[in-house]
Amino acid sequence: MSKQYRPKANIDSIAPTRSLIDLSSHSDGDFGLDDFKLSFIFDDIVLVEYVDKSAEGDGIVRNGIYIPTNTVTQAWRKARVILIGPNVKYTKKDDIVIFPNNLGVTVSNVDIEGYGKIHDGVFLNESRMFGICRHKQQDNDSSHS
Repeated sequence: MSKQYRPKANIDSIAPTRSLIDLSSHSDGDFGLDDFKLSFIFDDIVLVEYVDKSAEGDGIVRNGIYIPTNTVTQAWRKARVILIGPNVKYTKKDDIVIFPNNLGVTVSNVDIEGYGKIHDGVFLNESRMFGICRHKQQDNDSSHS
């Protein structure tokens, strides 16, 4: 007999605490940092920049199909990790991660120290991400070495 796992709580129903920022509502991305560069983030927060945007910038592309982002709020997204907080366990800078489109605090036009300007990104808790992925071509390249 296998024991069925029952979670103690749903992460989306937990009240935000110091280590779980409220990602249920989006900002407009303007943090008012015109005279500053962001150089560090705290806790288990990850700053990512989308890598799956359409050329027009108002949608995502899945298997060659254009999907407007405002029609699929429950879609998953892909993004490159730009900055990580000190309590991030599994993700590192430049990883490509997948996560729900409907969660996160958006950020745009913010200068990131050592990176440059991020135009379309999101702050997430690491626990909100589905996983880390890489291009299949990377596997092929490493097998030929």
